[in-house]
Amino acid sequence: MTLPSGADAERLQGLLDELAAEVERLLRGGMTTATTATRDKLDVTFREASRQGLLRLAGTLSLVSREIGRYVAQDPQFSARRLSFFIGRTWLLARGMVGALRAGDRATFERLAMDRRSEKASELRAVTLGVIKKVVPGSFCAFEFRMRRLETGKLGAPLSFTEMFPMKAGPTKAAGGDVPPEAYLVLERPQRYKPRILLDGGVVTFRDVMLLGSEAGPLRVSLGKDSRVEAAGPFDRWSSLPAWDVAGALARVRAHEVDPLELPNELHEEVVLDEWQIGEPTTVEQRHAYPVQARGLALDGVVADGIEGQALRDNLERMRKGQAPLGLGPGVGKGKPSDRRRLFGVLHYETCRFVLQPLALLTASGPIHLMTSAEGIDHKALLRNLVRS
Repeated sequence: MTLPSGADAERLQGLLDELAAEVERLLRGGMTTATTATRDKLDVTFREASRQGLLRLAGTLSLVSREIGRYVAQDPQFSARRLSFFIGRTWLLARGMVGALRAGDRATFERLAMDRRSEKASELRAVTLGVIKKVVPGSFCAFEFRMRRLETGKLGAPLSFTEMFPMKAGPTKAAGGDVPPEAYLVLERPQRYKPRILLDGGVVTFRDVMLLGSEAGPLRVSLGKDSRVEAAGPFDRWSSLPAWDVAGALARVRAHEVDPLELPNELHEEVVLDEWQIGEPTTVEQRHAYPVQARGLALDGVVADGIEGQALRDNLERMRKGQAPLGLGPGVGKGKPSDRRRLFGVLHYETCRFVLQPLALLTASGPIHLMTSAEGIDHKALLRNLVRS
C-alpha cells in the first residue's frame, strides 16, 4: 500500500480527525447522543476507508454503525460490550493513522490499515468443509465457505470464500416470513454460477481470482467480473483430512504476540475432532454455549441467538440426543447416528477460553452443514423479496 501524500493525505487526515472527535463526543455524552446523523457520518468515513483500501478501519466502522443502529432501534440484539470494544478500536485506529500520516511512517500506517497482500490465481480447485451463516434482519445475509485447496488430489491449505446478499425488511425468514437465507444460494451470481454448488460436496474450480492474505486467517478468494466458479466433479477422500494437531496448536499459541488491535477471538484455527461429546447448553449474552468435551479439553460450542443460529441449535440438540443432524450437504441421510463421524469447526482462543464454532459433521460421504436449513424454498416469495430489494 502506498502511503497517501499531498492533498490525499490532508483529506484523509481531516476525515480521521473528524472520526476520532465524533467517537470522543459519543464517549463523553453517552449513547443518548447517538442519532441517525451519527451513523451517516460513520458511513461516509466507511466508504472513504473502503475506497482507499483501509480494510481494518472499514470493517470496524461497519460493525460500529450496525451496533449503533441496533441501539437507536432498541433492537434486543444490541450489545454494549461489542459496541464498546469496536468504538474503542475505531478511535485507536483513527488517531494512530493520523499520527503515522503526519510523521510519514509508512510501516505503522500499513500495519494499522491492515493492507492485505494479494496474488492472482488463474485456476485453483477446492472443496467445502463447512459454512458460517451470518444474518442481519432487514440488511443482509452472508455465507462464509470454509474450504481446503486440493493439491495433487489431497486436501491442503485452508481457503475461505464469502457470498453476501441484501435482505430488505419485509416477509423474509429473518423477519418471520417465508424466505429462508439459504434460498439466496440458488440465485445466479454475475460470474454465472449458483453458490449452492459449494455445498454439494464436490470439487469446485475457481478461475481468474485473487487470493487475499493476512496473518489472521486463511487465504480469501475474491472474485472479479471475469472470474468463473465451476463444479468439477465428485470428491471421495474425506477421510484424508487430518485430526486436530493439539501440539501444533499449543506451539502457535505460545508463539503468538498480543496486539492491542486484534479482536478477542482473532487467534483461531480450523479443527477436526474425532472423539467428542456435547452437553446441555447455557445462555449468556445472547449466545448459547454447548459444552463440548474433546481431547481432554472443555470447549464452549457457541451458537448465536435468533434466526442466524436456529439451524445450528436444532442440529446440536439432535446430536446431543444421539440423532443425526439435518441440513444441506452430501452427508445428510447417509449412515447411522452411531457411525463414527468427525466434527469440523473453527476454534477461537477467546479471553482464555476455547470457543468452538461447530460447522459440519463429516461423514464418509461428505459434510452435513450444521448452520444450514434444508427446508423447502418458496420461489415466489423469494422473487417478491428480490423485487423489493
